[in-house]
Amino acid sequence: MLNVQDEKFWTYADYCKLPEDGKRYEVIDGVLYMSPSPKSIHQALSKYLQFLLFSLEQAGHGWVFAAPMDVIMPGATPVQPDLLFVGVQQRQILTRDNVQGVPMLLVEILSAGRQGYDRVTKLNKYAHCSVPHYWILDPVSRTLEVMRLDGGTYRTLAALDSGSQFVHPDFWDLKLDVAELFAQVPAEIDPED
Repeated sequence: MLNVQDEKFWTYADYCKLPEDGKRYEVIDGVLYMSPSPKSIHQALSKYLQFLLFSLEQAGHGWVFAAPMDVIMPGATPVQPDLLFVGVQQRQILTRDNVQGVPMLLVEILSAGRQGYDRVTKLNKYAHCSVPHYWILDPVSRTLEVMRLDGGTYRTLAALDSGSQFVHPDFWDLKLDVAELFAQVPAEIDPED
């Protein structure tokens, strides 16, 4: 993740003028961040995790979306989480162009050079905006951190590795199994590359 250094305080209007050049742009607290398009391991894991969350959509509990999808939270400029879930009770935050409000869940999949951005900058922004659930999937360590907001701070509900499973009580008993998730990734895709 690259902080685009300049003196400008970026707004949503400025963000909307950025080129569609295959890079991901986000604005947090007036600072523009840019990253190149994700690598194949990132995309594969995103697809399989989205498929898992899609089961909640099929059951009528809400909607799952994948990046690029702008999420405009109160007091914040746009972010593009890798995945997000909007509960059916939150339908009013869905618009034709983006999500205007706080989704039930935001998911980030770590990429080289972005760990601090996802684990610190975005985690703090999401907590400040009161996002109830935040998950971080790490392709290299093959772990999934499942966090829930508690008193303005994220608390880890489960730190899953390839030998563990977790049934999430807040997501209609959704079963999270990291080994199963990574088993679907083609062997030719090396997370270390």
